[in-house]
Amino acid sequence: MRMSVRAVKLRVHTEDGGTFGRTVRFAPGFNLIQAGNNRGKTQVVQGIIYALGMERMLSARAHAPLGSAMTSEIIDSRDGQEVARLVSSSWVAIELENAAGEIVTAQRYIKHPTFRPNLVRVWGEAAVTEPVVRSRPTDFFLHDPGSVQGQRGFHALLMKFIGWDLPSVVNYAGNPVLLYPDVIFPFLIVDQQAWVSSGPRKVERYQIREPVRRAAEFLLSLEGPAARKRREELDRRISDLQIDWTSARSVLRGQAGAIGGRVVGVPERPSGSAARATVAQPTDLSDAMLQVSREGEWLPAEDVLRSLQAELTALESSTVTTSQHNEDIDARLREQIDEVREELNDVLAATRLLEQDLTMNEGQLAALDRRIENLTEERNRNRDIATLVRLGSEASAQHIADHNCPTCSQSLDGVEAAELGPTLDVSETIGLINAQISTAAAMRERARVIAEQSSYAYTAMQREIDHLRVRLRSLETDAITADQVPKSGDIARRVSVEIRRDEIRRAIDSFDTRLEYLMQVADDISSARNEFNALPDGLSDADITVLRSVGSLMRKRLRASGFGSYDPELVQVDMDSLQPVRQGFDVDTDASASDVVRIKLAYLDSLRRVGVDRGRHPGLLVLDEPRQQDMELAHYEIILRYLADGNGEQSQVIVTSTTEMAHLRSTLEGSDVSFIELGADRLLGWDPLVGHLDSL
Repeated sequence: MRMSVRAVKLRVHTEDGGTFGRTVRFAPGFNLIQAGNNRGKTQVVQGIIYALGMERMLSARAHAPLGSAMTSEIIDSRDGQEVARLVSSSWVAIELENAAGEIVTAQRYIKHPTFRPNLVRVWGEAAVTEPVVRSRPTDFFLHDPGSVQGQRGFHALLMKFIGWDLPSVVNYAGNPVLLYPDVIFPFLIVDQQAWVSSGPRKVERYQIREPVRRAAEFLLSLEGPAARKRREELDRRISDLQIDWTSARSVLRGQAGAIGGRVVGVPERPSGSAARATVAQPTDLSDAMLQVSREGEWLPAEDVLRSLQAELTALESSTVTTSQHNEDIDARLREQIDEVREELNDVLAATRLLEQDLTMNEGQLAALDRRIENLTEERNRNRDIATLVRLGSEASAQHIADHNCPTCSQSLDGVEAAELGPTLDVSETIGLINAQISTAAAMRERARVIAEQSSYAYTAMQREIDHLRVRLRSLETDAITADQVPKSGDIARRVSVEIRRDEIRRAIDSFDTRLEYLMQVADDISSARNEFNALPDGLSDADITVLRSVGSLMRKRLRASGFGSYDPELVQVDMDSLQPVRQGFDVDTDASASDVVRIKLAYLDSLRRVGVDRGRHPGLLVLDEPRQQDMELAHYEIILRYLADGNGEQSQVIVTSTTEMAHLRSTLEGSDVSFIELGADRLLGWDPLVGHLDSL
């Protein structure tokens, strides 16, 4: 998850045709930028912040932090004279490399007549440091919906480039929100105004609860946050399963009540629904049964069903006499039997057709759901394009000229087609897709209504089939007993027993099906509860070990760098806020101003070292003039040495300094350092050469 800065390029064009700029190249490991005051060191750091789209970590509103030289007027100091020239356009580009050796270049305008500041042009190659660029840029956007998760969002691209999968955290309203990158980057970049606090900047624009803690947890890959998130997921899962249990139990009770029965052995709340320290066993449903009242006694439904079947058998045998009367069956009775059979066959045929229609309707619903999902995805893609167009990008033409089919994504190269006339622009395309979504949604609603009506009709036909079968059996029985017409009471008794038998049989089938579902819900609840109980509540032992490592290294750095406000051993990493604290005191006011700077440097560097080894820290640390508050030079030298030592290829530290270069070289002799001397002139000097970034 490493990310390093290879180069930063700043460019200004003036209204009178002048071109000013500077390219600053960086190496892996420790980079020390030296220059006097007001010579542009801070502009380099601000250029990194702006090019990465992280200016919102500095303030609630996204303002370019680059000053008047990049926005309004620049001082031309050639020939010993200082002349103010009006800025017509300006931009900054940054070249990045990740752990896989991939390189991207991002260019972002500060001022331009066409391109808006939130448009970012990206090359998948070294477009700053290489003399020839082989590819065209792809446009992305910033600070609009989708910039962190959309296909054309620049921060989504940047997070993928680093290898970060940003987690969801909770805001003050209790809703899940993304841990935005500008909440994390104060741990990586310290601007000159941020040295007044021992902790990183607290970015509150997203209303995230404890944003500094969440960012530290992420960079250190602590187990506690993942466990907390999983506990929240499991808690919601258990709540949903409880609702499913209650709903299924209510249906069982309702179906039992409809036949005059009851359900026993199914508790109101399943095992594991409430928090317990012990292991949750699945609810035992082995004694669950459907009972039916018969002659004042509650009996298992299966026993009642067998009793009814035996009664029907007895009734049938009592009506069977001899077969000698079969030849004398009344013609009218035979006609009625044929009519009922024909009607039953018709209803069965209609039911089969209705079942086929119901299956087709359900398939149509699924197809319409997929269609709506695909259209919504296409609309979102076009909305991203519309955002880029609004910011000045030419992505609309590239999008329309795409050689892939928007439906199946297959190449259209080689497909012959006549001129079809003008195409829709992006806004018209979005309108068309919205209309298609509305049409598909209306079709789906109609299909849902039809499917629902078909379901009701299917159920009604099933009941009609039951009645026709009962009637047919009665007529067939009458046929074999034509000479001995049974009493009307016997007929009524037999019909009622048959109806009662059929409804109990259906109730048993439904009960068995839902009981299987309840068993599955019980298993799921107990599994979720046991996983919930096994997760650590808060920081795990491994997390505490990691934080103690950060604290130990931080105190070592404080002792070495001359921390003198009190005993450095009193400075701890708080297990709640994950920031440097002294118990019972406010370190930002209790320590001296220079010691506050020492704490910040020691804390951020310690967290970087530990985070690179076992967490998600990309290894980047940019510090704008850390020698603040008249820190003693000897102590500053010690800080530079511990920042410079032991970085290797896994980290990159960039520090700006006003200390004389000769002194810095002497101090850091023997350390692997890349010295960058900006010189006595202003950072943005006359630069008439127009590079490829200007021409694209």
